[in-house]
Amino acid sequence: MKRPFQYIKTNMPKSFIIGVMAVVLAAAVSLTFGRAASAACTAPSTDYGTDTVTFTVPSTATYRLWSRIMAPDSTNNTYLLEVDGGNCYNVGGAVPASSWTWVDYQGGVTNNLIQQSLAQGTHTFKLIGNKPGLKVDRVVALSDPNCIPTGSGDNCNTPSDTQPPAVTLTAPAEGVTVSGLVSIAAGATDNVGVTKVEFYDNSTLISTDTTSPYTTSWDSSKVPNGTHVISARAYDAAGNVSTDSSTVTAKNGDTQAPSVPTSLKATASSYNTVNLTWKASTDNTAVTGYTITRDGVPVANVGAVTTYADTPLSANTTYTYQILAYDAAGNKSANSAKVSVKTQTVPDSQAPSAPTGLSAIAVSPSQVNLTWKASTDNIGVVSYDVYRSAGSGDPQVVGNSPTPSFGDSNLAANTTYAYYVVAKDASNNQSSPSSTITVQTPVLPSSLSSISGVITNQANKKAIPYARVVITINGNHHTYQADRYGRYAIFNLKSGRYNLTFRAQGYYSKTISVQLGSSPLTQNMALSKR
Repeated sequence: MKRPFQYIKTNMPKSFIIGVMAVVLAAAVSLTFGRAASAACTAPSTDYGTDTVTFTVPSTATYRLWSRIMAPDSTNNTYLLEVDGGNCYNVGGAVPASSWTWVDYQGGVTNNLIQQSLAQGTHTFKLIGNKPGLKVDRVVALSDPNCIPTGSGDNCNTPSDTQPPAVTLTAPAEGVTVSGLVSIAAGATDNVGVTKVEFYDNSTLISTDTTSPYTTSWDSSKVPNGTHVISARAYDAAGNVSTDSSTVTAKNGDTQAPSVPTSLKATASSYNTVNLTWKASTDNTAVTGYTITRDGVPVANVGAVTTYADTPLSANTTYTYQILAYDAAGNKSANSAKVSVKTQTVPDSQAPSAPTGLSAIAVSPSQVNLTWKASTDNIGVVSYDVYRSAGSGDPQVVGNSPTPSFGDSNLAANTTYAYYVVAKDASNNQSSPSSTITVQTPVLPSSLSSISGVITNQANKKAIPYARVVITINGNHHTYQADRYGRYAIFNLKSGRYNLTFRAQGYYSKTISVQLGSSPLTQNMALSKR
C-alpha cells in the first residue's frame, strides 16, 4: 500500500476551496493561482478558482484518484481535475449536500472510476472550480485499489521511507594530485529511487546530476592549490541523503609560497588602536597581500603593504599578532613570529560623585565606625579617603578604604571628632567632600582593660595597613580597623575570654581565643596570603 503525499490548502479565492494530497515523497510542491485556462479541461464560463500542485512520483504505477468534497446542494456537486495537461475528469456528481464525502468517480456514475497511469517523475494536478459553493479540501492518489480513504485519508498512510541511498565516489581516487579539468563520477542506488546526486568541492556545490551514471567535471585550475575534499551526496524522494568523498590535492600553475614576513612590530598608539609594521615577504612571482591575525583569529586581508592599523580595540588590553603572506595563486607563507602589545588606558578626567549618607558611631572610647553610600563614576570608584579633625585642627587623611565603610581606631576617650569622606577613581580624580559629621568618643572606665597589637605579613614581617579585627563580645561581632602602620587597639573590655579574627584584602587568619584579665593584653598577629 502506497502512502499518499499530503497537502492541505484552505485559503482559496471565492467559494472554491482546494487542498491536495498527492503521491508520497514529492520533492518540491509549488502552487499557482489564477483564472481557469483552457488545456485538456475547458475553462468554465464562470471562474470559481483554481489550484495547481506539482509533485514527484517515486515509481511508475496506476493510481486511483480520490477527492474529499462538500457540495452546497444536489446540483452544485462537481469540479474539474486536470492531470498533466492531458486528461480532464469531471469529479463527483450524486454527492450528498453539506457533508464531507470521498469520491473516486466522475460524472455522477459511481462505477466510472478515476484511474490514471503515472510514470516515475514529476506530475501536475490542476483543480478547476466549475460550480459555486463547492469545497474540495483533499485529493489523494493511491496505487492500492483496496484502500478507501476515511476521515482525513490518513488511514491509507504507511510508514515513510527512511532508508538512505547508497553512494560511492568512484573518481577521483583518494589522495591523488590533480590539475586542470578533473572528471568526477559516482554510483548510487536506493530501495525506492535516487532523485539526484550533488557533487561538492569542500562545501561549494560543483553541479547536480539527476540520471545515472552520475558524472560531472571540475576545473581545479580555478581554485586555490592545496587540499580539497570532493564529495558526492545522493538523495531519494523522501529526503534521505548519504555521502561519499575523497581528499585530493590541487596543483596548478604557481605552487611556490611567499617567504615568511619578518620583523613584525606592534605599537599601541592609543587606547583603541595598535599599529603594525613588518618587512615585506618575497615570492617567485609577486606577493599579493597579507593576512593579519589577532589572538589566533584572522581579522583583515591587506594588499602588498607593510603597515596596518588595527582598530577599534578595547582599552588596557593585551593583544597578540601574527601575519602571513599570500600570492595570486593562493599560495600562503607560514605565520610570522608572534608579537604582543597592551593598549593604553582610557583617558579619564571625570571625578566621582560626592559620597552621601555619612554616619559615625563611637563603638568604644578608642574607635569610631564610619559608613556612607557609595559614589558613582564613569569608569569606577577605586577607594575613599577618610578625613578627620579634632577641635580647631585642620582635617587630615586618617585612612583609605576600598569600600564605603571605615573603622578609625587609636582615638582619645571623651573627645569630639569631625569626619568627611572623598571618593577617588583609578586616574586619581577626586570627588567633592561629603558632608561633615561629628561624633564624641565615650569616657574610658578605669575598671575596664584593652587588647592591642600590630598586624603584619607573615612572609616579610611588614605591617599590613588598615587590616580589620573582628572580636566577639557577648555573642555579637564587632569590627575594628588598624591604622596605616598596622596598629590596632580595642578598649573598654571587661575581663574574660574573647574570640578574635584578623582580616585584610588577600590575607586571612584563623579565629583565636584570648583571655583578658585586669591588665591590658598585647596580641600581635602575622597573616598569611589566601
